[in-house]
Amino acid sequence: MNGNVPPSFDPEPVTFRDAAGAVSKLSGKQIVSILFTCLILAGAFAVLKPFLLAIIWAAIIAIASWPLYLDIERRCGGRRGAASVLTTALICLLLVGPMVLLIVFIAQDVVSVASYLVKVDATGAPPPDWLVHTPWFGDYLVDRWNLYLSQPNQLSAIIRSTVSTKADVLRTAAQFFLIGLTGRVATLFFALWVLYFFYRDGPRLIERIGTMGNRWLGKRWSEYVIHVPNALRAAVNGLVIVGFAEAVILSSLLSMTGVPSAVLLGTALAIVAFIPGAAPLLLAVIAVGLGLGGSTIAAVVVFTAGMIIVMMVDYTVRPLLIKGGTSLPFLAILFGIFGGVIAMGVVGLVIGPVILVLLMVFFREATSNEVESMPVISPESLAREADPLGTR
Repeated sequence: MNGNVPPSFDPEPVTFRDAAGAVSKLSGKQIVSILFTCLILAGAFAVLKPFLLAIIWAAIIAIASWPLYLDIERRCGGRRGAASVLTTALICLLLVGPMVLLIVFIAQDVVSVASYLVKVDATGAPPPDWLVHTPWFGDYLVDRWNLYLSQPNQLSAIIRSTVSTKADVLRTAAQFFLIGLTGRVATLFFALWVLYFFYRDGPRLIERIGTMGNRWLGKRWSEYVIHVPNALRAAVNGLVIVGFAEAVILSSLLSMTGVPSAVLLGTALAIVAFIPGAAPLLLAVIAVGLGLGGSTIAAVVVFTAGMIIVMMVDYTVRPLLIKGGTSLPFLAILFGIFGGVIAMGVVGLVIGPVILVLLMVFFREATSNEVESMPVISPESLAREADPLGTR
């Protein structure tokens, strides 16, 4: 029987030199094991790729709101299931509620503009005085008005002609918009669904990640595991929460001064505030529009108060919140935000600064011997920190 056993597969070992110049060898079995592991990871990535964005967002929200979840769990007497449901419902309300309100306000503005255009198209109207006196672009805007709205049925005729000649292009654009909108809504709700499981199984997940980190990174793991959650929370607080508060304040200011579409413009101001100089420019445009319309005092109030709000939020509050949790200089924060958005889309808004924090930790490791003396953070200590009640 023993003579019929096939020989074991063990090719010639592969020799290579590591960073220190020492000679190391990989046996054939080790090479097969590495290839098998890479195959599993590649297959898992292919399967999870359609859901990666939702999973990443769920992970970001879970890490940023983990102290809130622990507080709710304590108030629920350690009942993890109930705390997970309540925290997920609260996050859903905080995320979906403002989005629904914004969509309602945008729909109202669209209906108002459409009604005005229909009315003007039916009778025709000369360009308004404020449009005639608009500096720099006044002549161009007046020409556009005369082309589309000065005579009855001009706009409707142009729309009918465009629809008949470019029906395929418009249909493709509408399908692309609807598919994109549906995909983002599905991503949001899938992320909220995954978020519930992150809350419920958080301590076990943290323990598993801690075991892997200690096994593969050793004492280096301590530095990274300490900085990443703080960096994520700082990025979320400084970018998302502060941006939402800024949008509410600016929308209230515009509404009180009689600016039309106040919510839409206030939200636009908060979004473009991430681009240096964009928010003051938009404020100037709004103020000029108010001044040309005869509301000089409102124009001065909007520009002055808006600039104070933008300067305080974008150049004081937001950098302090992010820097306090990441220890990054302000220029690195800007690079992290813009570079993250360019490389990864909206999720890069939060991930970008975190990656630069990891880079900062790496440079600190490379230039000091502090890591060698740092204690290893055990998975049990991570689990206790995530589960102080011991309910697991």
